[in-house]
Amino acid sequence: MWEIKIKREKSLPEPVGYKKAFDDCQGQELREDLEKKAMGIAKGGFGNIFMIMFTLYMTGNMMNIFTIVIIGQFLWQAISTIAKMDQAFQLLENRGISLFFYKLIYLSAGLLQLGVVLYKLYNIGLLPLNSADWIDLVPLHHQEEIVVPYSYN
Repeated sequence: MWEIKIKREKSLPEPVGYKKAFDDCQGQELREDLEKKAMGIAKGGFGNIFMIMFTLYMTGNMMNIFTIVIIGQFLWQAISTIAKMDQAFQLLENRGISLFFYKLIYLSAGLLQLGVVLYKLYNIGLLPLNSADWIDLVPLHHQEEIVVPYSYN
């Protein structure tokens, strides 16, 4: 019968760049890793903008159910992106770095998504921004005229 014995040596050095856990980093390395993770979360919303723009371009300017559903989906996605900002950075809270700048980038990505969707709504006529859309709210002016017959005789 064959028997294989493997000797384990516990004194092997760790491979270059290997870290047992994220918390084992010390000082500056930990700060850099946290900042990279925060910037990755902050820039995550910018990746969807071109996909949203292309999809909205492909839907055209026709008013149909497909266009309304796609616009509604992207509108909900943009609003929920903005609403979930604190939840996105929850793992990085109280870790020794300031998240204000990263949250500002994240918010700008969400607002840019929202702006693209609102622009599409304006182009197909569902966003009432023209004066003609509000003409019913302008009070009518009823002019009272009195006609008096006049003769030159």
